[in-house]
Amino acid sequence: MVEAFYLDAFERTKRRNRKWYKENMLKVLEAARENRAREVDASIALAKDLLQILNEPRKKPEPIPPHDLIPSEADSFMKPVEPEILNLLHGSTEKGATERYLKERNKKAPEDKFYYRATTNWEYGWQQKQSRMPARDTNLGRCAVLRDTLYRKNNLAPDPPHYAEPAGGEFSICSVYSCNFN
Repeated sequence: MVEAFYLDAFERTKRRNRKWYKENMLKVLEAARENRAREVDASIALAKDLLQILNEPRKKPEPIPPHDLIPSEADSFMKPVEPEILNLLHGSTEKGATERYLKERNKKAPEDKFYYRATTNWEYGWQQKQSRMPARDTNLGRCAVLRDTLYRKNNLAPDPPHYAEPAGGEFSICSVYSCNFN
C-alpha cells in the first residue's frame, strides 16, 4: 500500500515537472540569453525542436479485439492415459489396484500428463527435465565431499623453489620499538 502511494506520487511529480518544462522552458532560456548569463542559442534551438516533438498529435492506440474461444468436445487439460496404465486400474480385481495405478502415473513428469499448468503451484516443477543436472555417482550417499574438494587427486609434490627461504643475506625482525639483526 505504501509503495503504491510513493509510486503514484513519483509519477505525479514527473508529470508536473514535464508540464512545467513544456510551458516555461523557452521563457527561462530567453531570459538567460537576455541576461547574458551564458551562451544559450543552441539550447534554445534544441528546446524548440523538443517542444515541437512534444506538441505533435499522438494517434490513439487501437483496441485489440478479444479472441473468440471456440469450445470443443475435448476440453480436457489432461493428456490421455496410456492403455497399459489404465489396465492396471480397470483390468485388475486385486486389492491395491488404485495404489499401483497412481504410482505408475506418478512416475511421469507433469508436462507429460497435462497439456498446460492447471494451477500456479505447478510452475516450479514444470519442464524440470530440461533444467535437471545429471546425477553424480554418490556411492550410496557416502560421497566424500571433503576428499573431492580439499585434497589432491595426485601424489604430493615438493614445494616449488619460489616458496623456499631467501638464500643468504641478513634478515631482520623489526617492531615499532626495536630492530634486531640476526
